[in-house]
Amino acid sequence: MSNSPMSSLEIISVANEELAAAASGYRLSRRLQILTFILSVTSIFISNTYTYIPALVALIVQLTAWAVRLRAGRNHAIGDEGRRRGLLLNAFGPTSERIDLTNWLNRISPDTQDRARKSVDPDYFASSAQTGVRRLCEHLQENALWGKCLYSAAATYYMRFLFAFAGSAVLSALVAIPLASGDGKLILARVLVAVLAFGAAITQINEIMSWRAAEGQIEAIDRRLDVLVSYSDDRLKSDRIEALFAVYGDYSIATAAAPPVPRWIYLRERDRLNDLWRQRTSQTP
Repeated sequence: MSNSPMSSLEIISVANEELAAAASGYRLSRRLQILTFILSVTSIFISNTYTYIPALVALIVQLTAWAVRLRAGRNHAIGDEGRRRGLLLNAFGPTSERIDLTNWLNRISPDTQDRARKSVDPDYFASSAQTGVRRLCEHLQENALWGKCLYSAAATYYMRFLFAFAGSAVLSALVAIPLASGDGKLILARVLVAVLAFGAAITQINEIMSWRAAEGQIEAIDRRLDVLVSYSDDRLKSDRIEALFAVYGDYSIATAAAPPVPRWIYLRERDRLNDLWRQRTSQTP
């Protein structure tokens, strides 16, 4: 990045690079968990001591999946923090508080910052309001619409995937149990693969629950914002500033707790959500 102060759009671009890295990490983690399941099922069908080979490989794969998920969570935290900073900077203008921004950038690689500088989107913010609290209110309202719709789409898709995953697991178990050896030496392998498959399923359930919780929280936030956006900038500053920053805090908590939405879902929904936002703002009195 250049030595000049970063604009809000540059900060948002850097944040989006980190969020994209997080989404890729979560995607890889999900694929590794599918591989864990496949190896676990394979282990069940082997009726001799060779069953320990896929069981141990499944253990390594699942540990790798968890490590990848932890790294993706770090990228998500960095990206989400940057998105909030960019949103505030765009709403209120430049700030003299440079230390926190410098510390944030220090956690991001120079390559990521260079890529972000080349992909700045000048049309990222749709609000035409003047700098101030009303502009922040409009930013939050637009983000709320996108957030609740994307979280809903992600939760719905992966809930179906989880049902298919669980159905395959039950069917495999019903087929494998009668064929499995009763050799006591293989009990440890059976227990290991059962625990690994259960851990993979719980991870996906937690993701879906996080998306559903964020969807519900942001739906409530959107309705609170719909009341605040009707006030003028002066009225927001004098009477409703506490309510606005409470909404901002709740929004920050909701997005920080939920995993990033897969990019393919964002791309699939992008045009539809842009149309929804235009329809919504055109109906604003």
